[in-house]
Amino acid sequence: MAADRQSQELPTDKQSAEEPRGLARILRIAGPGVITGGADNDPAGIATYSTIGASTGFGQLWLLLVSTPLLIAVQGTAARLGDVTKLGLAELIRSQFGRKIAFPVALLAVVANIATIGADLVAMAAVLQLLTHVKLLYFIVPLIVVMGYITIFQDFKTVEKLMLWLVVVFLTYVVAGFLSHPDWGKVLTSTVIPPITPSISYFTGAVALLGTTITPYLFYWQTAAEREERRGVEQMSDTYTDIASGMVFSNLIAYFIIISTASTLYLHHKSVQTAADAARALQPFAGHFATIIFSIGILGSGLLAIPVLSISTGYIVSGTLGWRMGLGRQAYTAPGFYTVIALAMLAGVELAITGINPIKALFYSQVLDGLIAPIIVALMVVLASRKALMGVYVSSRWEKIGGWAGVLVLTLADCALLYSIVTGGG
Repeated sequence: MAADRQSQELPTDKQSAEEPRGLARILRIAGPGVITGGADNDPAGIATYSTIGASTGFGQLWLLLVSTPLLIAVQGTAARLGDVTKLGLAELIRSQFGRKIAFPVALLAVVANIATIGADLVAMAAVLQLLTHVKLLYFIVPLIVVMGYITIFQDFKTVEKLMLWLVVVFLTYVVAGFLSHPDWGKVLTSTVIPPITPSISYFTGAVALLGTTITPYLFYWQTAAEREERRGVEQMSDTYTDIASGMVFSNLIAYFIIISTASTLYLHHKSVQTAADAARALQPFAGHFATIIFSIGILGSGLLAIPVLSISTGYIVSGTLGWRMGLGRQAYTAPGFYTVIALAMLAGVELAITGINPIKALFYSQVLDGLIAPIIVALMVVLASRKALMGVYVSSRWEKIGGWAGVLVLTLADCALLYSIVTGGG
């Protein structure tokens, strides 16, 4: 049976010989996995990484190394669920665990998504204000109109192509990292030897980092996007190459964001609260060019992440309530799905233009993601292990190990944060 499954998942030697390899193969099959990796570094995530770099230096780089294989395993499990069942994650949770579990999980995920959309919008508008000296409020509505039009009125393939082009923008952070002239010896040491500091700020940052890296909305996106992509179990090898490439790229970019802010802002005791703050603060230490490319990265990340956040919110609500959904459908055939997408964007606008503190919404949305992520990952691992649901395509041993390891790491980080709060750690 295992041999049968392997033969269905992996290409034959003849097929492998005929197919492109290396970067050419990655470019050929780039899709939901690469988009997931790009969307993982949204403006809220960039602000979180920037805040962590400015406040703890290189102290949490090791978490990115640890989280990379876990992230691949978790997103691989999400993709497997979509490829095999042809259902979204919210649908699977509702049908397999019941509404008593599905509704609270969906509610928390939607709240975190909307808070993140609002924070992302403010971050994008603030960067445009930094570059143009025009008040950020004038940019919020035009930004959401453009993204709303593309998301709601274009088909999946068009949206996917635009998102894949936006992923390239993240390479600007690699350039910013080198412009900051880091101490590479300290960078490498901190990456492999965890310099843990027992304090509330350290553990809050760790939970936020893990929450913005192993992110619930991306589980929903990945599962549903696999169905939209129409990749079945016979293409699972391509799926995993796509996912692994996206996750490695995602954490590599996060790595350089932390390096760039730790090498400049942390050393000069400059605190930041937003991604725009980080872009502005880099200028005295890394030059005006670093500020510009950091800003371009924020804009590109928002144009990619806000549609993914909105779409995943549509998948979450529609799947939980049993509505028709999918970017492959016209709006009139899935009105609930597209209405939720529009309302999620409008709610984000409301958060962005009201007196709600976008900085707190941004950071604590990531903490909320970190708190609910282990629950959702645990549900995914259980689902992917059910033979009645998955047949011969139940999750592999490494996926199970990686999935449960992800649950353990996220839970330990959450417990460490709660313990620090209760005991009044510094």
